[in-house]
Amino acid sequence: MKIAMTLLSGIGYGGVTYFNNLIPALGVVDRENEYHLFVPQGHSLITRMYKENFIFHECIKNNQSALKRFLWEQLILPFKLKEYKVDVLFTAKNLNVFLASCKTVISLRNMEPLAYQEYKNDWKLNAVLWIKLVLTKWSVRKADHVVAVSQAVKDRIIARIPDAEKKITVVYNGNPVPSPVPIAVEAPYPIGRGKGEDYILTASKFVAYSNQLNLLRGYAELVKRRSETPPLWFAGGVHDAKYFDKVRAYVENNKLTGRVGFLGLVSHDRLLELMSGASLFVFPSTLESCPHTLIEAMACGVPIVTSNTPPMPEICENSALYCDPNDPEDIANKIERVLSDSPLRERLVQNGLTHAEFFTWDKTARKLVKVFML
Repeated sequence: MKIAMTLLSGIGYGGVTYFNNLIPALGVVDRENEYHLFVPQGHSLITRMYKENFIFHECIKNNQSALKRFLWEQLILPFKLKEYKVDVLFTAKNLNVFLASCKTVISLRNMEPLAYQEYKNDWKLNAVLWIKLVLTKWSVRKADHVVAVSQAVKDRIIARIPDAEKKITVVYNGNPVPSPVPIAVEAPYPIGRGKGEDYILTASKFVAYSNQLNLLRGYAELVKRRSETPPLWFAGGVHDAKYFDKVRAYVENNKLTGRVGFLGLVSHDRLLELMSGASLFVFPSTLESCPHTLIEAMACGVPIVTSNTPPMPEICENSALYCDPNDPEDIANKIERVLSDSPLRERLVQNGLTHAEFFTWDKTARKLVKVFML
């Protein structure tokens, strides 16, 4: 069977992690089927994958706009699929190729279009998300099969598109942390703290659903109770500039500048180092699909406080302490409990290290191959 995959979309944030781990895993578990991978010019996987049944097609320049990538996939890729006599096309960022004449399988890894109306986003972001919602719903209906990366994703799809239920399969992401886990090294101290001091870490792009504002409100409450509360570090890029401005303003207005640091978008290796050195990892997000970040935190051996919103409990199970993400006081209480309870911290760490082993890219790849064969 000939299986095509387009890597032209989903090239930021979790998309890079997804493909860079999934493709090598497929190369290990599937030596029978022929894979045609459509990638930007100079894609890093080209020099990493030396498998006879994996063929790379360099299509467009790496710096092409999202619109140009979209048009290439929708208008040119269908002819390429016919040329190479492809049997199945797999896309992994909500979007189908609508003119494809072969069977299509899509993976939904981005829940933002299905829930953006629940948040106070910038109007420009909402306009883009409305378009993505229309395309997502159309893509699901067009697809022969749909991959949901968690049960929570499947539930959201069914809520929006009830007739899609019979063609959805849940396939979790694997664990993107290499073994052994990178050891924490000297970290940047953007707020003047001394070397070796404890810190609380959170990592997510700045957008309303990531919920950094409520985390800050809870942190401010905790600082009032405990002057010895460790500093809070934010890692992540800015997705909604106006939301980020609100976060920065809250820090300044509540005199937290000396306690809160912004690290920006850090490399994956650096993030793992920061996780492995943190006293606590807090993830207050209210909208995720199958968050790599939580799987990484478990594998790095850091205690976790995260929201009780699905799929967080589905992913972490007994490896985290759960809070109400809309209640800053509850966030503060859960952070305080973990910081002050050594046996609890140790239990969360050990549970996380064990549970992280459930998520493997080998397992993800094998399940996907079965879906391709349906």
